Amino acid sequence: MTPVEQIFDYRFPTVDMAIVTVSRRLTELAASHGWTIETWQEGGLGDASGVLLRLRSGRIVLLMELRHEVEHFGATGPTAFIDGAELATHGVALLVTELLATLGLSEQETSWIAPPESQQAALDLINHLRSRPPPPSVGPPHSYMHTINPPDGDTEIECYGELDRDRCPIRWIRMYPDGRLETCSFAQANWRDVMPEGAIPSLSEINAISGFSAREISASDFEAVWRKALGFK
Repeated sequence: MTPVEQIFDYRFPTVDMAIVTVSRRLTELAASHGWTIETWQEGGLGDASGVLLRLRSGRIVLLMELRHEVEHFGATGPTAFIDGAELATHGVALLVTELLATLGLSEQETSWIAPPESQQAALDLINHLRSRPPPPSVGPPHSYMHTINPPDGDTEIECYGELDRDRCPIRWIRMYPDGRLETCSFAQANWRDVMPEGAIPSLSEINAISGFSAREISASDFEAVWRKALGFK
């Protein structure tokens, strides 16, 4: 095994991509290396647990295990995710070899390895992401708000927003009828799909719409919901 450092609170610069699934449970790996397992709700996938690791090369890897896959699909260990730019640059074989050496595992202790073509797929995706216009420029946080929306099928019933002075959203949280929380920010690769467009109306304008209720909240209130949405206890 080679040296590895556990880190916390990291976001992949481009997009996370899977490279290998190992056949040793995360709890066993964590006990061997002295890691602290974190838990959270993975959007659309349910209960997740994992660790973020900085390898000796400086590359960051997420080992993530989904309870649903273990209980219903026979998964025997976590899947490793790495930034798409790393996969596009170095390819699957080098990255998997480095990770397995770090974990002290052999290739026989894996249940899936990404095919070599994944490198080209990652390159195509990174080139596509880099060709799109950048996210809008927003100012520093200025205010925070909470809205209650009228029920409408599976759409969000509550929202929490962090806004700049011009009421442009910086971070956004949606709560759905089943209680699921979803975080959104311009740091996400899919920000175009999840972030509200343009400036958010004033509280009085929102409250003038039938069925809607909006109020200002504190920064600490917003941060508490944000951490809960990320799955931190």
